Amino acid sequence: MLELREKAESELGDKFDIRAFHDTMLGAGSVPLNVLEANINEWIAAQLPERA
Repeated sequence: MLELREKAESELGDKFDIRAFHDTMLGAGSVPLNVLEANINEWIAAQLPERA
């Protein structure tokens, strides 16, 4: 889980919001790690501006 946070911080830089990250981590409840990782990856993508 620490690796997911480090990835999010790295990819989002100044846009990283620890509260939103925790909301995303905890929002799905008890899920397997691969599902949690997919959720975090989707959240990261949603925080980034659209790339043309």
